[in-house]
Amino acid sequence: MLPMRQKHYLGALLALSLLLALTPQLGALPSGINGASINNGCSCHSSVADESVIPSIEGLPETFVAGEAYILDISFTGGPDAGGENLGGFNLKVDRGSLVAIDESVQIMESSATHTEEGNDQRAWQIEWVTPSSDNVVAEFVLLVNSVNGDSTANSEDHWNVLEFKVAGVNAGSGSLIDIDEPAWLIIVGALLVIILHIVIVLWRKENFGKAELIHWLSTTNHKDIGLLYLWASIIFTVIGLALSILIRLQLMVPNNDFMTGGLFNEAVTMHGAVMVLFAVSPMAFAFANYMVPLQIGARDMAFPRLNAFSFWAYVLGGLTAASGFFFGGAANVGWTFYSPLTSIEYTPGAGVSLAGAGLVLLILSVTASTINFLVTILRHRIPSMGLMQMPMYTWTMLFTVILMLVIFPALLGAVLMLVGDRVFGTMFFDPSIDGTTWWLHIFWFFGHPEVYVVLLPGLGMAMEIVPTFVRRHLYGRRIILWALTVATVLSVLVWAHHMFITGIDPTFRKIESIGTELITVPFGLVYLSLLGTFYKSKPDFTKLPLAFVMGAIGIFLIGGITGVYLSSLAMDVQLRGTYYLVAHFHYTLGSVAVMTLGGIYYWYPKIFGRMLDRTLGWWHFWLTFLGINLTFIPLFGMWDMPRRIYVYEESTGWATEQMFSTIGSLVVFVAQLIFFWNFIRSMKSGDEAGDNPWNATTFEWSTSSPPPKHDFDVLPEMTE
Repeated sequence: MLPMRQKHYLGALLALSLLLALTPQLGALPSGINGASINNGCSCHSSVADESVIPSIEGLPETFVAGEAYILDISFTGGPDAGGENLGGFNLKVDRGSLVAIDESVQIMESSATHTEEGNDQRAWQIEWVTPSSDNVVAEFVLLVNSVNGDSTANSEDHWNVLEFKVAGVNAGSGSLIDIDEPAWLIIVGALLVIILHIVIVLWRKENFGKAELIHWLSTTNHKDIGLLYLWASIIFTVIGLALSILIRLQLMVPNNDFMTGGLFNEAVTMHGAVMVLFAVSPMAFAFANYMVPLQIGARDMAFPRLNAFSFWAYVLGGLTAASGFFFGGAANVGWTFYSPLTSIEYTPGAGVSLAGAGLVLLILSVTASTINFLVTILRHRIPSMGLMQMPMYTWTMLFTVILMLVIFPALLGAVLMLVGDRVFGTMFFDPSIDGTTWWLHIFWFFGHPEVYVVLLPGLGMAMEIVPTFVRRHLYGRRIILWALTVATVLSVLVWAHHMFITGIDPTFRKIESIGTELITVPFGLVYLSLLGTFYKSKPDFTKLPLAFVMGAIGIFLIGGITGVYLSSLAMDVQLRGTYYLVAHFHYTLGSVAVMTLGGIYYWYPKIFGRMLDRTLGWWHFWLTFLGINLTFIPLFGMWDMPRRIYVYEESTGWATEQMFSTIGSLVVFVAQLIFFWNFIRSMKSGDEAGDNPWNATTFEWSTSSPPPKHDFDVLPEMTE
């Protein structure tokens, strides 16, 4: 006799064996194909598919359109001759869309279609496939057919076979792997190779770079090191953003262009906007803020050095996460504004939007840590002799910037978390049936409109440092500028809804937002006039590249500001919203910021690296950038009849000439930045030695050596006036 414990083990083993034996029947398909699940075939007849049975399905398009219905004809040939009532069977499964029975010979069971008992006496069936609501996905089909002789016995004369295939949506252009047959991918891969080469050259040009220095850069908390890391990272993201912009322009260069698919075009547009605004231009300001603000206020370091390092690494990880979607089924393709319901799992089922959302969460954590750090540093770590009104203008504009960020980024965080809830947990925050689309617009533009000023203010701060230095006069109307920036900061948060004039918001609210939008031009007009007033009865040195870039930026900013006034009018906004006029206005505004930032790089490069950028290459960079920006966007102002975010157009529309000039301009800008990148890297080792203060500037960062020592100052400076 077996012991009781062994009996229990034996009983469990027998039960398990019985369960395994019954598994094929539990997964059987009804009447005709029985004895196996759809993945295993038909084991009651044989365990191996028979190629003599040839499944067929007709009626599928080469690429499907979202929400369309297609009638599919299923049949097969081969196998045994019919000798009884049953002739065969089928099972069709698709992972996207839904299957609908047309007649009584077909039934839907467990999300797959199969024949009924009545459908056993035929070898051809019809079924309807309703495509998914998104056409940027790929539907995978599995068709099983079973050819029987109808003698009611399972024997070797009955055979089955399987057919597996895919049908892509019309915009399913980029998959999880690089499609090297698509020319646009060559630019994406080329940009990555340029970034890698860029990093290799930079490290090669540094002396004695090894394990110890690598560990230092991975673990440093010094504010100057963090500033340099921000600088390199923002340059890399700028390369990514510029490469995506070239993709967009090349696709729109000529009518009926097939350079890119619609899906990849939408991804490029979305990620270009997100990368340039959130991961390139804004962090470039933080690069100089981390490096210069403690120096400008006489601090030894940031208030919370470890928090500063956390901010940087969260930013880098967030940017890489957001951009990684290109290699994991496709990046986000809903526009950089991420409008609902396009972001729902129904319309964008891939990982792209989710990865972008995860990247934004990391960025917001980075921003929150940075804003707290800068607020405490500026307010509590200035030298005792420096009052608030005596702070340099760049430090002032960074103070306004971080206050604004602390107000608006929590709103974006809330919106992103609600979006994740909708996509992952099935919540309904942004469901159109409860007007969730408008809810998203309110939250996003509460963040999105002030974000323009988050990008703009540091650039203005750079300009207000550069102009007095090379004009040799104090900044005209300094107190007026500070009060104007205070008013502009407040108003920027209050006029978000001018982006929503055509959404049906309350007419009185629209009037208030229109008036507020016009009012916000007043403080910036005062800043603009004060900058120009600084030149009165002066002898500016226009041979200096930092001043040249600032003057170019002032001109670009004037065009961006004036064209924005038109959009404050409801009547004009209805006509111009969503057209290339808006694209031109927006890029003129941010283009001025980019040019101001370039001026800041030329201004502070000697302080950071102790060497001067090459003047000849610098002037080539300036003129090509200035001319390229205007050539790119001036033609677009006249295209107020062309909707943005369309990837192909007919020649009869008359848009080809403007798009051609715009593409040429973008290529000129791109070439200019290649010259700049080369100048930037080359001058680190080969540039002329700058000395401690080559510009004879008066702010504290120029009172120490170039580059500064680790502890910033041997003796803390004192305010003398």
